Amino acid sequence: MLRFAVLGHPVTHSLSPAIHRHALGSLGLRGVYRALETPLERLPERLEEVRQVYRGVNLTLPLKERAWELLDWVSPEARAIGAVNTVLSAGGCLLGFNTDAPGFLEALKAGGIPLQGPALVLGAGGAARAVAFALRGSGLEVWIWNRTPERAQALAAELGLKAVPLERAKEARLLVNATSVGLHAPEETPLPAELFPEAGAAVDLVYRPLWTRFLREAKAKGLLVQTGLPMLAWQGALALQIWTGLLPDPKGMERAALEALGEAQ
Repeated sequence: MLRFAVLGHPVTHSLSPAIHRHALGSLGLRGVYRALETPLERLPERLEEVRQVYRGVNLTLPLKERAWELLDWVSPEARAIGAVNTVLSAGGCLLGFNTDAPGFLEALKAGGIPLQGPALVLGAGGAARAVAFALRGSGLEVWIWNRTPERAQALAAELGLKAVPLERAKEARLLVNATSVGLHAPEETPLPAELFPEAGAAVDLVYRPLWTRFLREAKAKGLLVQTGLPMLAWQGALALQIWTGLLPDPKGMERAALEALGEAQ
């Protein structure tokens, strides 16, 4: 039986078990997918467990930026991003990949979100790194903001981008919330309503709640919006392809996530 898991801290909110169980069933594969609570200090021993008994794992906060130092091999893309979200265990070796970057672009394409810049990425963690890398690779002008300006400046310098004050959001044509602001806190938002641009699109990688204040206010402003579920589904589908060689249907995985959230229409 194939064994998979998502590692993170906290990880109880993750919808990855729901979407991967659906995907495994849809592909006719016998496997289990668990959520394993893994604080940063326990990551080395957890990865040794993965090496012994798992086929692959996903990584979420706060592990994406630290795991690659503990792996036997890391893909050039993940190394350039500086974050790993997918680990394949094969032949006693741990191999690191990043499916967040291509998953984000596929989600935009599937949702009809135009790739227009400037793009402002809110955040400077592992997810923000992947999104900024993907958008830069698509030829967009990409700006970085973080509540700790030094982190924004460091990421911008690393990827050859520009760190900007939050007020520049008014000039952006694509806004991406890659922070955890709003997670389990519907009243919180990383961007005051008066700073939304007059046109463009907004994407929130947070999916609990599904419709964050950030997205609600962006929609009220007339922007195109996308929840965090399409990217979650696409990065998960691409991870499963790395582990098994088979690509499941991301739309089916998105529906499974909706059902797990109790939001199915």
